[in-house]
Amino acid sequence: MNGMMDTAENVMKHLSVGNQRQQDAYRVFQDSGLLAKLAAYSSYPTGTVPIDIDLPDSDLDVLCYADDLKTFQAEQSGQLEGIALNGRTQWTYGISVSDQKAYVTCELKLGSWPVEIFVQAVPVEQQNAYLHMQVEWSLLQLWGEAGHREIRRLKQAGWKTEPAFAHVLGLEGNPYIEMRDLAELKEQELWEFARSRVTF
Repeated sequence: MNGMMDTAENVMKHLSVGNQRQQDAYRVFQDSGLLAKLAAYSSYPTGTVPIDIDLPDSDLDVLCYADDLKTFQAEQSGQLEGIALNGRTQWTYGISVSDQKAYVTCELKLGSWPVEIFVQAVPVEQQNAYLHMQVEWSLLQLWGEAGHREIRRLKQAGWKTEPAFAHVLGLEGNPYIEMRDLAELKEQELWEFARSRVTF
């Protein structure tokens, strides 16, 4: 399925008419009101589910932007506990690799889905996970079902998503930085680059 994934609204439209797991993810987001509750923080659903390379144990990922991570946790803990299965949430602070700022994650369960909310003092459109998904989605549209099959094959063999794409493209170095750097290319430039390097 084609279409832009640049906004949360577009991702949700995509999920709403996607495969069974994507439609289930859409219902979970809608029924829980998670994205609406986090709308003030530019909430954006990302990860492998929207681009249909998820595995059975994949989680739902949501990116958010907040100037102050501690304040975000203080303001959102109660709301998130209120919608989480059994009221359980797990918060983790860390320093991101790949030259990005500190972050906090909140893990919870909504229905049968594990969910991870990732928050940085970086606008969502500049966060690595957002940039990675834009590149990956563009590449999958170029490659079609053959590309989906190859990425799923690698992931089923234990590869993480960005290393799997970097392997297919024959990229060397840190796959997370390499994939982020590809986001600077215009779509046509990306496709021309990918056509010359694809390995499946």
